[in-house]
Order: sequence, then structure tokens, then C-alpha cells
Amino acid sequence: MIKERVEGVIRSGVYVDETELYNEAIRTLFEVKSDLKTIAAVELYKGGEVSLEKAAEIAGVNVVQFKEILSQKGITRWIGSGEDDLKKKTEELKKAKR
Repeated sequence: MIKERVEGVIRSGVYVDETELYNEAIRTLFEVKSDLKTIAAVELYKGGEVSLEKAAEIAGVNVVQFKEILSQKGITRWIGSGEDDLKKKTEELKKAKR
């Protein structure tokens, strides 16, 4: 039933294509279920894909609040001294996931 609804909305011209409709749907989902922003930010941070600052931005909180979120989840923050440390830590995290 969802596929038919999507096709109907696209045909109506409200959205140009499925991509535009799905992007709007995802944006709305993250607004309505704001906890998903935090979940995504934590996972991206844990994976070494984003910095602490960027993760806080994704979660919609300040850095101090995001540090508290990490602490509550038992996630240890790491502090590097530059890009080389970031690359090294990212590789370590990827290996640990395997």
C-alpha cells in the first residue's frame, strides 16, 4: 500500500521524484523521533566517522551534553593529537568491530 501511495503523490506533482519524497520523509522522521538523531550521532561517533563536535551537531545538542550522553551509554571518548591519530583510531575501531 505504501508503494501505491508514493506513486500517487509523485504523479500529483507534489514531489518531483521518489528521492525528493523519501528525503522529506526521513527529515520528518528525525524531527518527530528526535531520539533517532542521538542514536545516529552516537553510532557515527563510535565508528570514528565524525568528530565529537560533528556528532553533537547531528544529535542537536552541545558538546558538553553529547559528552554526557556518551558517558551515560558507557562509551569512552578518545582524544588524539591530530589527523594521524584519528586515522589510527578509526582503523583500530574497524578491526574491533570484526
